[in-house]
Amino acid sequence: MTKEKMVSKIVEIKEFNKEQLEAEVKKARERLNAEQVKLDELDREYRKTSADLAGKQAGAVQATEIELFHTYLKHLARQIDQQKSVIAVRAAEVDQKQKAMVEAFQEQRLFEKLHDKIVHEQAAAISQGEQKEADFTFLCRKAGK
Repeated sequence: MTKEKMVSKIVEIKEFNKEQLEAEVKKARERLNAEQVKLDELDREYRKTSADLAGKQAGAVQATEIELFHTYLKHLARQIDQQKSVIAVRAAEVDQKQKAMVEAFQEQRLFEKLHDKIVHEQAAAISQGEQKEADFTFLCRKAGK
């Protein structure tokens, strides 16, 4: 296998690898966005429940009902904290996959440049050989006269 074909195959493999990493980044972003939506829903629920509690406190309310609201709010606060942790992990995954994708893109570009260089060198060698042949033919004709 010639250098050109070998580097060409490597470029194809690098392109495939880059496309796979792009798909992984897209999926990771979608997972991150889904987790963010969950956090937003929890946050809305927390604010709504807090507003409900504030509205109930304005009137006469039993202590057990207020205790129930506080317990539920604590539960929501824990869920929000857990969801923030999940989002941090998902964001780190996205960053890691993006870095891998950038690295794969750089590797692909490197091998594309190497391929172009090999093709250029081969074309130059062929051109040089043709020029030598043309010069030899010219000299032979001139010497024959």
